[in-house]
Amino acid sequence: MPERIGDILTLLMGALAVGYVVYEIERRRRKLHDIWDVLDEEDALLTAELEEMVERGELQPFAGTALA
Repeated sequence: MPERIGDILTLLMGALAVGYVVYEIERRRRKLHDIWDVLDEEDALLTAELEEMVERGELQPFAGTALA
């Protein structure tokens, strides 16, 4: 019986370790995303489509304030 409890405890600790690594990677990815304001795939596709619409003349580029 103690052998079985040890195996279960080992599996549980391993699962917790893997879960923490996944959590930490996601946390750091979010932090970098917030710092560098990176476009994800959906944002990049939307931006590309808007740029194409400007090139075709369907939209006019925003000429308001200058970017800081």
